[in-house]
Amino acid sequence: MKGRILDLRLAPAAIIAWLGAVVLPALPLAWVPLIGALALGSAALVLLVSYWKVLPGIILGCALALGALGGVAVAISQEVRVIAADPLARAWQGQIDRFQAIAVVEMPPRKYSAESNQQITQLRLVSARLPPAPAVKTGLKVVAFGQHLPKYPRGTVVETILQLEKPSRAGESNVGESNQDLTTVISANTLLEIPGRIIATPKVRAEPRGAAALKQKFAARLEEKLQAVDSPAAATLLPAMILGIRADASADTEALKTAGIVHITCVSGMHISVLLSLVALLSAGLKPRWRLLTCAGLLVGYCLLLGPSPSLLRAAVMGMVSLLALARGREPYSFTALEIAIIGLLIFEPGFGADTGFLLSVSATAAIVLVAKPLEEKLQKGIETAKIRGNGRNSRMLSRKSPPFFRKFLSTFLSVGAVSVVAQLACLPGQLLIRPGINTLTVLANVAIAPVVTLLIWGGACLTFLPLPGTLLAKILGIGCSWVIAVARAVASNQLAILPWPAGGPGILALGTVTVGLTYIYRCYFPKKKINGNVKAWPQSR
Repeated sequence: MKGRILDLRLAPAAIIAWLGAVVLPALPLAWVPLIGALALGSAALVLLVSYWKVLPGIILGCALALGALGGVAVAISQEVRVIAADPLARAWQGQIDRFQAIAVVEMPPRKYSAESNQQITQLRLVSARLPPAPAVKTGLKVVAFGQHLPKYPRGTVVETILQLEKPSRAGESNVGESNQDLTTVISANTLLEIPGRIIATPKVRAEPRGAAALKQKFAARLEEKLQAVDSPAAATLLPAMILGIRADASADTEALKTAGIVHITCVSGMHISVLLSLVALLSAGLKPRWRLLTCAGLLVGYCLLLGPSPSLLRAAVMGMVSLLALARGREPYSFTALEIAIIGLLIFEPGFGADTGFLLSVSATAAIVLVAKPLEEKLQKGIETAKIRGNGRNSRMLSRKSPPFFRKFLSTFLSVGAVSVVAQLACLPGQLLIRPGINTLTVLANVAIAPVVTLLIWGGACLTFLPLPGTLLAKILGIGCSWVIAVARAVASNQLAILPWPAGGPGILALGTVTVGLTYIYRCYFPKKKINGNVKAWPQSR
């Protein structure tokens, strides 16, 4: 890790942007445009002064933070303006009404829980008709619940009857809100996304087109090849790992959650990295410039194919920033890419600030970059040092006479274990917001499945996107998926898999107390060590 530079110059801007995305929607809506104008004006003034007067670097950092806050405020103001101009928002007036709607399926219906028949889907409304008024055009997004919904693919245009459910601000009751219009109610919560319920079975008006139709074609090809080998495990995992099509909630999906390995079914940075490595391997004969262009094209096309999601967009932006750095002949600083991804995505979609999935994705990535990678390098260096010295019991185990396979296995085991431990600890606060309990065997589960996950992504991508017969490959992938499910079931069946822990705020407070206590004990009984590495700071303006 010697010589590693930690670039924290964009960290204040990322933090301020995130706080703005969370806090600004809870303020009076008239304040948001004013805050945005003041923040952007102040940032522009500081940058203008910096051209003819030397300013300290901290002032430049504050200006960038104000610019990020202003960008988020402007984005929120624009979304509120869109809501205010929406005919459905003006007609609804805070009442719970049933209306006939034509909508586009953004997320295919899937079973919400293994115990019930409730299904969840996401719809983007195209038109709505509130009798006796004629149909009006709208663009609101609805997270709808229903029962016995067909498996409509993303991009399908359907006609149904919806019943909207009015949300409320955190800590407020619905009593006395009947005079509020939809603009105020929605903007205080998730902006352009409201809960609803599907009353009538949707009727298909049009099939998917464009990228959605292409995704459906790939999904049908993958399903056909998997049916030939009759592997329920592969049918559950591969569509989610390659195309982001998650299966219905079942005993196996709950086992994946309990084991702490459900992240392999959510397309994120790991999947992007593995796919980019596959493309780089296949394009080894090209010039570096063309290899980078190929990887960038794959990144953009893959995001368009799968559709937007917080973890996928975060990984895509980070990947694009890293590719641009490589194209300019510079080292891709992963933490800088993460900071740029946070700022850019929160300006693009401020609703990500309150999204738990986005929080978990960013937390895990930051922990891996800041802690797991240096720790992995230190472990690898320790193995190499022990191998060269060849003294002592542990050293003899890693000496030159030891099998290379054993050294490789130990190296992989330590690397995966370090990444898994650090990512799990970083995600604990976010996980406690979703469900109580702490996964205790996640590290063992991730180490057990690590050898096959990369092969599953590579093989699944070839099986999906390449016109191959794929019977033999599908059988091999089915064996790998069965192993993953077997590990999840074995871990989930253990009584020690989940450590009881309170959820929500009390759980996070208790976790913070334990963390502070353990840190204090560590600092008291172990000597302080100097952290190797530098922190990159803002230079003075010229």
